[in-house]
Amino acid sequence: MHLAGVDYKTIAERAGFADASHAKKAVDEAIQESIARTERDIDELRRSELLRYDRLQAAHWVSAVKGDHKSSKIVLECLKGRERLLGLAAPTRINIEAQRLGDEILALLEDTADGAEDMP
Repeated sequence: MHLAGVDYKTIAERAGFADASHAKKAVDEAIQESIARTERDIDELRRSELLRYDRLQAAHWVSAVKGDHKSSKIVLECLKGRERLLGLAAPTRINIEAQRLGDEILALLEDTADGAEDMP
Protein backbone atom coordinates (compact mmCIF):
# COMPACT_ATOMS: atom_id res chain seq x y z
CA MET A 1 0.00 0.00 0.00
CA HIS A 2 2.82 2.38 0.85
CA LEU A 3 4.42 1.85 -2.57
CA ALA A 4 1.07 2.68 -4.16
CA GLY A 5 1.04 6.02 -2.34
CA VAL A 6 -1.49 5.17 0.36
CA ASP A 7 -1.09 7.36 3.44
CA TYR A 8 -0.17 5.83 6.81
CA LYS A 9 -3.55 6.56 8.37
CA THR A 10 -5.30 4.54 5.67
CA ILE A 11 -2.71 1.79 5.90
CA ALA A 12 -3.32 1.63 9.65
CA GLU A 13 -7.07 1.36 9.15
CA ARG A 14 -6.87 -1.28 6.42
CA ALA A 15 -4.09 -3.37 7.96
CA GLY A 16 -5.31 -3.21 11.54
CA PHE A 17 -2.59 -1.05 13.12
CA ALA A 18 -3.47 1.09 16.15
CA ASP A 19 -2.60 4.32 14.37
CA ALA A 20 -0.56 5.91 11.56
CA SER A 21 2.67 5.88 13.58
CA HIS A 22 2.44 2.10 14.05
CA ALA A 23 1.77 1.67 10.32
CA LYS A 24 4.79 3.85 9.50
CA LYS A 25 6.97 1.82 11.85
CA ALA A 26 5.82 -1.43 10.19
CA VAL A 27 6.46 0.00 6.71
CA ASP A 28 9.93 1.23 7.73
CA GLU A 29 10.80 -2.18 9.19
CA ALA A 30 9.57 -3.93 6.01
CA ILE A 31 11.69 -1.63 3.86
CA GLN A 32 14.78 -2.27 6.01
CA GLU A 33 14.21 -6.03 5.83
CA SER A 34 13.82 -5.83 2.07
CA ILE A 35 17.10 -3.91 1.77
CA ALA A 36 18.91 -6.42 4.02
CA ARG A 37 17.49 -9.35 2.04
CA THR A 38 18.62 -7.77 -1.22
CA GLU A 39 22.13 -7.22 0.18
CA ARG A 40 22.28 -10.87 1.29
CA ASP A 41 21.10 -11.99 -2.16
CA ILE A 42 23.73 -9.83 -3.85
CA ASP A 43 26.46 -11.19 -1.59
CA GLU A 44 25.40 -14.77 -2.42
CA LEU A 45 25.35 -14.01 -6.14
CA ARG A 46 28.79 -12.41 -5.87
CA ARG A 47 30.18 -15.52 -4.13
CA SER A 48 28.70 -17.77 -6.82
CA GLU A 49 30.16 -15.66 -9.62
CA LEU A 50 33.57 -15.64 -7.94
CA LEU A 51 33.51 -19.44 -7.72
CA ARG A 52 32.65 -19.65 -11.41
CA TYR A 53 35.55 -17.37 -12.29
CA ASP A 54 37.84 -19.50 -10.11
CA ARG A 55 36.78 -22.73 -11.86
CA LEU A 56 37.09 -21.27 -15.33
CA GLN A 57 40.46 -19.70 -14.59
CA ALA A 58 41.79 -22.92 -13.08
CA ALA A 59 40.68 -24.88 -16.15
CA HIS A 60 42.64 -22.57 -18.48
CA TRP A 61 45.56 -21.56 -16.30
CA VAL A 62 48.13 -24.15 -17.40
CA SER A 63 47.38 -23.59 -21.11
CA ALA A 64 47.52 -19.83 -20.63
CA VAL A 65 50.90 -20.00 -18.90
CA LYS A 66 52.18 -22.19 -21.75
CA GLY A 67 51.20 -19.44 -24.19
CA ASP A 68 47.82 -20.54 -25.53
CA HIS A 69 46.27 -17.29 -26.77
CA LYS A 70 42.63 -18.33 -26.29
CA SER A 71 43.23 -19.59 -22.76
CA SER A 72 45.19 -16.43 -21.92
CA LYS A 73 42.24 -14.29 -22.98
CA ILE A 74 39.87 -16.38 -20.85
CA VAL A 75 42.14 -16.10 -17.80
CA LEU A 76 42.46 -12.34 -18.27
CA GLU A 77 38.68 -12.00 -18.51
CA CYS A 78 38.34 -14.01 -15.29
CA LEU A 79 40.80 -11.68 -13.58
CA LYS A 80 38.90 -8.63 -14.82
CA GLY A 81 35.59 -10.09 -13.69
CA ARG A 82 36.93 -10.87 -10.24
CA GLU A 83 38.41 -7.36 -10.03
CA ARG A 84 35.06 -5.84 -10.93
CA LEU A 85 33.07 -7.97 -8.46
CA LEU A 86 35.43 -7.25 -5.59
CA GLY A 87 35.92 -3.58 -6.39
CA LEU A 88 39.69 -3.97 -6.67
CA ALA A 89 39.92 -1.33 -9.40
CA ALA A 90 38.34 1.36 -7.21
CA PRO A 91 40.42 4.52 -6.92
CA THR A 92 42.69 4.58 -3.90
CA ARG A 93 43.68 8.25 -4.08
CA ILE A 94 41.47 11.25 -3.45
CA ASN A 95 41.62 14.02 -6.00
CA ILE A 96 43.32 16.94 -4.23
CA GLU A 97 40.90 19.48 -5.74
CA ALA A 98 37.93 17.45 -4.52
CA GLN A 99 39.49 17.30 -1.05
CA ARG A 100 39.99 21.09 -1.04
CA LEU A 101 36.40 21.64 -2.16
CA GLY A 102 35.17 19.35 0.63
CA ASP A 103 37.26 21.24 3.18
CA GLU A 104 35.85 24.56 1.95
CA ILE A 105 32.28 23.27 2.21
CA LEU A 106 32.88 22.04 5.74
CA ALA A 107 34.38 25.41 6.71
CA LEU A 108 31.35 27.24 5.30
CA LEU A 109 28.99 24.95 7.16
CA GLU A 110 30.89 25.51 10.39
CA ASP A 111 30.80 29.30 9.85
CA THR A 112 27.06 29.12 9.20
CA ALA A 113 26.48 27.05 12.33
CA ASP A 114 28.61 29.42 14.42
CA GLY A 115 26.66 32.42 13.09
CA ALA A 116 23.34 30.77 13.90
CA GLU A 117 24.40 30.24 17.51
CA ASP A 118 25.14 33.98 17.88
CA MET A 119 21.63 34.96 16.73
CA PRO A 120 18.98 35.75 19.37
